[in-house]
Amino acid sequence: MAKLLTVALLAAACTGTSDSTGDETAQNRISEPVSSEQQLSLVEELRIGSALDGDQGEQFSEVIGVEIGPSGEIYSLSGRDNDVRVFSPAGNFLRSWGRRGEGPGDFQRPHDLAVARDTVAITDGDRVHFFDLAGRFLNSVWPGGQSGRYSVDTILSTDLGWVVGLGVRQAASGTRGPTVPQEVRYLVPVSGALGETIITYDRVPDRVQLSSGGLITPAFARFVDHGVDRAGNVYRSNGMDYEMSVYSSKGVLRRTVRMDVEPVSVTDDMLEQVRLSQIESCRIPGRRRLCERPGGFLDTGLPAVLAHANRQVPAFDRFLVAPDGHLLIRRVDLVWDQAGQGYPRPYDLISPDGRFLGRVNLPTDFRPLILRDGRVFGVAHDELDVPYIVKYRLADPKDVTPGAKRQDGVQGRLSLIAGVPDHE
Repeated sequence: MAKLLTVALLAAACTGTSDSTGDETAQNRISEPVSSEQQLSLVEELRIGSALDGDQGEQFSEVIGVEIGPSGEIYSLSGRDNDVRVFSPAGNFLRSWGRRGEGPGDFQRPHDLAVARDTVAITDGDRVHFFDLAGRFLNSVWPGGQSGRYSVDTILSTDLGWVVGLGVRQAASGTRGPTVPQEVRYLVPVSGALGETIITYDRVPDRVQLSSGGLITPAFARFVDHGVDRAGNVYRSNGMDYEMSVYSSKGVLRRTVRMDVEPVSVTDDMLEQVRLSQIESCRIPGRRRLCERPGGFLDTGLPAVLAHANRQVPAFDRFLVAPDGHLLIRRVDLVWDQAGQGYPRPYDLISPDGRFLGRVNLPTDFRPLILRDGRVFGVAHDELDVPYIVKYRLADPKDVTPGAKRQDGVQGRLSLIAGVPDHE
């Protein structure tokens, strides 16, 4: 078993150094290793799903998005089933809508969903569909018009409006560039008009274009992403630069969260793990033909992946932003996905003012999607690869009784830290 690589997270604080532009750099070091008092526990509060013998509304073939409605209802999106399903806060199936097609409100390539006040937004290729909370179709828009310039990758809600992450399509030139820029903008839901660009970034800045014309993502590549809070601040991770930048809704850099880490060198043993994991992935039916054909992935792609590997391990890749500004940041041992190899996935919980609240190990088979009120909602798969929507409460190890109420009316120590009353 590979030895986990330790990195240190340096989170944003209220105090820091400011330059003439008002940008703030905050540095709060977390001691390594984290003490047992700072290790958080996971309390499973809800699981929605069924293999074969349950309610048909709970039989998922896929879950790619989860959101919480204004009254606590749970909304899920499936690209494979082309539908939205709504469950009560207790997990009871309420209603669903959606189908594959080309009519008003029909789906072709649904990808992401968001809920704000009385509206549900679904991204679908180069369009965004809007529905009311009951699933009645309102309208569809093409951000920036039907020019084909953008694909709509993500949509997020803030008190200031809808924020979309747009993939900028490159003009046809016979060759594909190594990166596809992401633009983050506000979207007008009635017309599809876009606000000024808040930030632009490359999601995988280390992707390499080979002389053969193919694209590969090297081992230990940087992965850059963004999120928003309720106030409209935009958070962008910077991968191997060991930092996260926080921008206002107008694109003004407000502060930078820097990581104080000793870079860990990538060894030959680590590259060998990557090679073996990629060979193992070739057993997947959808990849088998690509891997086995002469001149295919194993002959050309995999050697290039290893040859262009970054030589240092980054500090984190994935993160979630809660509406109130709490951050859940993935701790990484190896950025290369080792799902299925049994490694826990360490995440750090950071308060809006930069305090380290604790570290939690999420199960390997659990993909976190949203952070709300000290709870993590995401998707887990069982041994038959059946997906389930799961809600965990992040709790102090001394407070792990599900449903236990404290005298102050707040459930769980982290709910108290977050300053959010219980909705249950």
